[in-house]
Amino acid sequence: MHNQPESTVTEQELRSLAAAIPAEPVTALSSLAAYAKKRAQREIIDRLFADRALLYAMLSAPEPKARKNAARLLGALEQPRDAQALVAALQTETTRFVVPSILLALGAIANQTASEAIRSYVPPTAADETEEKHILEIREAHGKALAALSRDIPLPPRVRLAAPMELLLVPPEGFGSILQKEAAAKGFQATLQPDGLHLVSDRIQALQELRCAQEILLPVASSIPPDAAQIASLAATALTRPYRIELREYGGDRAAFIRAVSSALGGGDNPSRYADELRIVCKGAVCDVFIRPKDVPDARFLYRKRALPASIHPVLAACLARYALSFVSSARPRTLDPFCGSGTLLIELERVISTALIGVDVSERALDAARENAAAAHSAARFVHKDILKFEPREPFDLVLTNMPFGNRVGTHSANEPLYRDFVHTLPKLLAPGGVAVLYTMEHKLLTACVRKEPALTMLAEMVTEAGGLNPRVTVLKRK
Repeated sequence: MHNQPESTVTEQELRSLAAAIPAEPVTALSSLAAYAKKRAQREIIDRLFADRALLYAMLSAPEPKARKNAARLLGALEQPRDAQALVAALQTETTRFVVPSILLALGAIANQTASEAIRSYVPPTAADETEEKHILEIREAHGKALAALSRDIPLPPRVRLAAPMELLLVPPEGFGSILQKEAAAKGFQATLQPDGLHLVSDRIQALQELRCAQEILLPVASSIPPDAAQIASLAATALTRPYRIELREYGGDRAAFIRAVSSALGGGDNPSRYADELRIVCKGAVCDVFIRPKDVPDARFLYRKRALPASIHPVLAACLARYALSFVSSARPRTLDPFCGSGTLLIELERVISTALIGVDVSERALDAARENAAAAHSAARFVHKDILKFEPREPFDLVLTNMPFGNRVGTHSANEPLYRDFVHTLPKLLAPGGVAVLYTMEHKLLTACVRKEPALTMLAEMVTEAGGLNPRVTVLKRK
């Protein structure tokens, strides 16, 4: 429960993993459990296993690691209908290292069936020294599962900190100045440094409303030894309980180190229901320590009722929208998103400026999501089911802003080659004279090659950002 989330994959890749379970149950189930940590991927996986027969069978597979990973996946799906199968597995499981995953899965579900099983479960006693490690892990998992039963009891929302403190606002890579401008418009004076925006404030909820901030952190220490006692001593006064420990890039025994930090803090580690995240980021022989407040209401993107596997993150969309406007001269630019997906870019642009917005996509499923999100956002954006290469607008656009398909997540590189070529050739027809296109993609080499062949377009700017472990590029073009 302390691992970092995995990157995004396509539905076809998830289907391939599901099909691989009978032949390679351990690795396939492990990968699916990791991918299921993200909501969009979890929804796809849950749909792929509408019939749970295979997953339930894996709970009694001959190989213990397969049983363990099956429990992990069912826990990640968090569906009440799986509780009874997990309870049966808990009652029959004899391999010690599998039991914690079953307990944690029941804690993730936490319905009445799961709650009764967790509360009635009695952790075993170690028969000898060889069992002590596994028994300790079972007790810890049981404690976390018990704590998870209270996760739906809301913590009091935090509007302000107890006193003004140094805070770090983290933007998507490359968008620090965009976040700084947004913060200044809200009355915050902040200094932009390589790691983000630094300021002193107690207005934690007002800061949480900044759409271009990925997260708000309280810096605790930098470049200190990864010593549990020292970390606990430095963090104790600022840490709100209950908390969760997030350990990153640690080379040793992760579970043991997390236990040591929690013990030095006097307990209180509850990954299911926590007010603060204590984040320890290791860099070789030293580490940086932060506190991330988590009980601060975040209503920025509640309109996002549906997402697609390749949907852009709304914080990045908010940054891209503001970045795009910096290149546009029109006060109310008529805007097109030719690959609109679930509509996030257009909705975020509308949060900055009221203007005509049109989204086009070849996928009806994507447009269903876009229309649902737009309705929740009270957006005036209009959506058209069309291949952009066949789309003929009534009048050209001042701004084309889009997250283009790229082979890492949608389609393949070979399939994108003709699409990019034909789309770039179509761009001058979509743009008004002097109009701007802001294109976000991993296929920057392909895009650049296509742009070089189009004399009506000139490149204004390029920048690299980061998303899910990838490094997409933002390319700004202008119609001559």
